[in-house]
Amino acid sequence: MRKTASLALATLLLATIIGCAATGAPTPMRGAGVSAPDRAPAPTVFTDKMPGVGQPQLISRSFIGQPPMVPHTVEKYVPLTMEENACFDCHITEELRGQKVPKMGESHFSKTLKRRDGSPQLSMDRFQCDTCHVPQADAKPLVDNKFVGVTR
Repeated sequence: MRKTASLALATLLLATIIGCAATGAPTPMRGAGVSAPDRAPAPTVFTDKMPGVGQPQLISRSFIGQPPMVPHTVEKYVPLTMEENACFDCHITEELRGQKVPKMGESHFSKTLKRRDGSPQLSMDRFQCDTCHVPQADAKPLVDNKFVGVTR
């Protein structure tokens, strides 16, 4: 029995040594050595359309409940604060100057508070629109991706 155990252990050790020697060094997915510095991705170009100008091609959502992306530039409207929120100026209604505008969801408004003019007050935890709603960009994925969203 001792001979059988010793022979099995020797065979296992030999197979491990041969297996390790036969494999090459691991190749990283990013195509560079571990010690090589990371390359920064190309700068992302966001849409520069002004609100209400033309009909932008919307990027479809990836999952049910995903907040919609902003189809226009937001540089002039940030930073957003409770006192100053330019998103609120246009998106409190469904129509502005004869154009259809996506209205903020009811979940964004306080159930009890009203503004001085009687319109609904933004909820204290929903005034920072750019936390969930981001400007859309046609950015290429950094790595190969076969993700298919589910939106129905």
